[in-house]
Amino acid sequence: MVTEDIEILPALRLAMIERVGQDRFELWFGTNNTQLRLSEGCLLIESTSRVNLDFLRKNFHEAIRQALSDVQLPGHQVIYREGSAPASKAPSPSAVKAEKKMPPAATSTQPTRASSSSSTIIQRRRFASLKDFVVSDCNSMAKTAATMVLQQPGQISPLYIHGPSGSGKTHLLEGIYGLAQQKKELGRVVYLSAEQFTTYFLEALQSSGVASFRRKYRDVGVLIIDDVQFFAGKRATKTELLHTLDAITRRGGQVVLAGNQRPTELSALGTELVARFSSGLICKVDPLDETCKTAMIQRLAEKRGVQLTESIAHWLTRQLPGEGRLVSGAINRLWAYCAVEGNTLSIPILENLLADLIPQRSSMMRLDDVEQAVCRVFGVDTKLLRSQSKSRRASNPRMLAMWLARKHTGAALSDICLHFQRRSHSTVISAEKKVNKWLADDSIVQIADRSLKAQEAIELAEAELRSSR
Repeated sequence: MVTEDIEILPALRLAMIERVGQDRFELWFGTNNTQLRLSEGCLLIESTSRVNLDFLRKNFHEAIRQALSDVQLPGHQVIYREGSAPASKAPSPSAVKAEKKMPPAATSTQPTRASSSSSTIIQRRRFASLKDFVVSDCNSMAKTAATMVLQQPGQISPLYIHGPSGSGKTHLLEGIYGLAQQKKELGRVVYLSAEQFTTYFLEALQSSGVASFRRKYRDVGVLIIDDVQFFAGKRATKTELLHTLDAITRRGGQVVLAGNQRPTELSALGTELVARFSSGLICKVDPLDETCKTAMIQRLAEKRGVQLTESIAHWLTRQLPGEGRLVSGAINRLWAYCAVEGNTLSIPILENLLADLIPQRSSMMRLDDVEQAVCRVFGVDTKLLRSQSKSRRASNPRMLAMWLARKHTGAALSDICLHFQRRSHSTVISAEKKVNKWLADDSIVQIADRSLKAQEAIELAEAELRSSR
């Protein structure tokens, strides 16, 4: 209740000012002798004078009831009671004069100077661009909608984008903001988070600057708000947001919103806001799929100057979760490692560096897992591995699969032999020796339609094998 009071009481005072006028409100409610408090479904009006209470009850009771209704508290009971004088008293006129004569403290100006000087050194990061947004099946509809709302602003409003953390919602919103700023015909463009909107609104309430706040946010051409789930439980801010959205929509402006859930799942925002969010176009973005992760890994690695082999890039794509921030964090970790150690990256190094970012999977490996991993990576049919063909197209991937089976499964030689339909377990022993020789000689081998170094072929197969665990 304390949290709501911080927000609701200023809103209630503002509603009462609109009902009775600024002068009358200041005369009867703006002194230290009269206090307003919210408590357990009641509005307490306390005064040190019984005469004051009787006057307030007789002349302002209906206006108070209407003001409660304005801030969505129509069921609150109004109670008038005598109370003691507040502990904090207004400063005396002499104290005010003395304070005005005193020069401002040195520390009060230091933050401003520090921020202005540091701005020449520390620059705000550049907003993401729609040009850099990787489009795939997981986000194609949202990307198309982001482009459409700029071509026909106000026709589909609001555009609501929802999805899990790291799926690209903020990237889309920043991209829309950047392009909207380039279109002068759209008018003023504002982009902020729900937390910022709430903070600015509360500051406006407490400083009687609501009129300025409303001009700033209701007269825009495009309003973009991120993380709208933050509005849950903030009664006065939700009311203000509702009227802000209505004002922009009536003027033909464009609203773009983003949240972590679909509107109907945000019941804490109230039915009216949910209805507004649902009245335009709702687009979902899913966690990054392999296409997005691959493109993002390559782009971030190039930006950081991190050299990634095909096998390592493939391993990262399959192992890292579909959250953009974690992918970025992983590449930053590799960049830092290369800068400090200067070593060549390998799968074991990655497993150690990124252990906390990689979802844990079962450690059980089967012969079928090994066989399927080799077939997927190199485009080989399972029937070819088990055939009696002795051509390199069949024998090389088969030997590689047997070598991996010996390394990653606890299967006996006879079991591996039986699985790949060989006549004797000596075939498995021979295959193991052959692959070890490839590695020792750093040989380039033909695996299906690809010519690769033996170590790289093994790393590709192992990356696929780990990702399927």
